[in-house]
Amino acid sequence: MKTRSLTEGAMLGAITVLITIVGEYLGIPALIVPVPLILLVYRQGFQMGILTAVAAALISSLVAGHVFSGLSILIWGFVGVAVGMALREKFSFSKLMVVGVLSNLVVMALNVLLYSLIFGENLFNEMLGFMIESMERAMSISEGLGVAGDAMAKYERMLDAIPFIFKYGLPSLLVIYALVMSYINLLVTRLILKRMGDEVPWISPFVHWRISSWYVIPLLAGMYLTALAQMTDLTPWLKYLGLNMFIVFFYLYLVIGLAVVWHYFKRKNVAKFLRGLFLLLLFSIEPLVLVVAFLGVSDGLFDYRKLKAKSDMQIKMEE
Repeated sequence: MKTRSLTEGAMLGAITVLITIVGEYLGIPALIVPVPLILLVYRQGFQMGILTAVAAALISSLVAGHVFSGLSILIWGFVGVAVGMALREKFSFSKLMVVGVLSNLVVMALNVLLYSLIFGENLFNEMLGFMIESMERAMSISEGLGVAGDAMAKYERMLDAIPFIFKYGLPSLLVIYALVMSYINLLVTRLILKRMGDEVPWISPFVHWRISSWYVIPLLAGMYLTALAQMTDLTPWLKYLGLNMFIVFFYLYLVIGLAVVWHYFKRKNVAKFLRGLFLLLLFSIEPLVLVVAFLGVSDGLFDYRKLKAKSDMQIKMEE
């Protein structure tokens, strides 16, 4: 058993090093770096996970030629150990997501701290500066190509909105980031463990996702406060509250709207190519995003997939 543990630790540690180094050279975000450690901690325990993370960090630093690669593994190892232990303790899906979100937020804080210690700058300020510079460069190129005035006005509105969103909406953006990262980590882990014969607690199928119609209230309140902040001088805490409520609930309804669309895609057997094209257009065409989000909002009223009716019928049958 000990030999098997060491073999698994060496193999998963090597995969962690490989993913980290390849990700650095190709500029790929560290989406699945914690996954090998999650698997190892789940199967072999806390101590083996820690030892493997330290060994992988040392090897990665030697191979990459700098310590930052190893530090990255140690930082992301926090997610691996936390989620791996939660899986080992048979947490429910919701509890797994809470552990994943909190550990990803800790990782983000550690990355910001590390960046500040090394470069003496705020990572978020650097990201904001990069986004503004990219937008200005895009505007300059578009102007040189003779793009219509309406498109240029759209660029200018976006350029004005970015600093406001970063200043007042950063908490919700970080939570959404942590949610997405946690879901991806758990999804990949589940797919691997399923092949190995293990089951991971999971949520209902995507096409069945729904939320209470009452959630539209904080969405509308967030929209109102955000619009009011553009016209009058609101107190900072109202700006924070309004924008963060709007961002969280807008994206929540966007996901629900996408679930409704996917339900009909599956029902009509729409080709995977067309589904992929739809996703590409969704993140390319602004009006389409609004349409899908509105579809999510109206689903609470019209119940397009008849999920509420099915749920009520099931309750009656159980009674």
